[in-house]
Amino acid sequence: MDDVIVVGAGPAGNNAALTLAKKGYGVTVIDSRENIGDKLCTGLVGEECFRRYPIDPSLVYREINSARVVAPSLEGIRFETPRPVARVVNRVAYVSSFADRAREAGAQYLLGQRVAQVEQRKDRVTVVTNDETLEARALVLAAGFGSQLNRQLGLGEASDYVVGVQALVETEGLEEVEVYVGRDVAPGFFAWLVPTQPGFALAGLLVRKNALERFDKFIAARMAEGTVKGTASKATCWGIPLRPLRKTYMDRVLVVGDAAGQVKPTTGGGIFYSLMASEFAAGALDEAMQGNRLSATQLSAYQKQWKALLSKELEVGYSARRLFEYLGDSHISSLVQQASKNGFVAELANSPEVSFDWHSSMIGKIMGHPTLGGVLKLVNPLLARMAKAPEATEIAVSEEVMAESMSRV
Repeated sequence: MDDVIVVGAGPAGNNAALTLAKKGYGVTVIDSRENIGDKLCTGLVGEECFRRYPIDPSLVYREINSARVVAPSLEGIRFETPRPVARVVNRVAYVSSFADRAREAGAQYLLGQRVAQVEQRKDRVTVVTNDETLEARALVLAAGFGSQLNRQLGLGEASDYVVGVQALVETEGLEEVEVYVGRDVAPGFFAWLVPTQPGFALAGLLVRKNALERFDKFIAARMAEGTVKGTASKATCWGIPLRPLRKTYMDRVLVVGDAAGQVKPTTGGGIFYSLMASEFAAGALDEAMQGNRLSATQLSAYQKQWKALLSKELEVGYSARRLFEYLGDSHISSLVQQASKNGFVAELANSPEVSFDWHSSMIGKIMGHPTLGGVLKLVNPLLARMAKAPEATEIAVSEEVMAESMSRV
């Protein structure tokens, strides 16, 4: 019997396995895919994430310090920051690097095996795949959004989600990220072109319904203007949670990553939050297994830790996301124009509180802007009041919690 079974070899699962294996625990990771890290993602990694969880420089496609935003009835407006805020990386290789290190530390990987059932018992958990049955003292669920295993264990599912669609495309002269907003493109959300290797980019969008139809229309428009020359892969859809699970723990079980809804509601990005949450999960399991106390009461420390760090960020981001969904095209165009004026973007970029990985402070500054905030408050006063950054003291507390928790891990 293993100490821990991890279901899912994404960022959260691999990092949890790595952290636990380095501590000497017997860990088995199970994933239905043969290729680790082969999941839809733009591969945009913020600088803070890059520093905390480094990647081989050879796997970095490019640094990002500018973007072109195309709003309804406007030509593209270019935003530039004085320093890089993110990097486009080879997402598959980045996620695989955590698995490689986990294997080196002693973790076992069972790939190409789909988990059909998990059973929680008094003294163990049982995991049934299409090939075999395994047992362990504890289970980490990192199977991604929409996994039926959450529901099977009675943990429910995220209360809100969005559909993403993406494909690799061939491009002509695309050197920076392009973001498209407006109800004709992606109502309430946005579409993107993220350049990777020369001549190629990831094209995609987020939307609540009709994702493939919206995507086909988006690609056709980009081909008509000459930015995209053709598609290099089939478009694929996936779900992204916008709200976290109410409960991410139970006897002998912890839920992490997309499966737990630890995702930025503003952009749908989840790599950084998943990696941090997985360390909290590994730390909670380490402490629980040392005393052989794997009850829900003992493991609830995990949820307290990740919520202390991320809860406010997720709430502010979700309120901002819902507020954006109320905007009409005229509001969106006005906001983009105003943001491009008077050095506001440079002010945001130079603020030590603003980060690609932490959006609440940026949201607060936007809401406090006399023009931008005024437009948003007129559209929906209630959501506008909710979409504000936490106080400086709350940010400081979160940073202290993160530092203390990470030192324990």
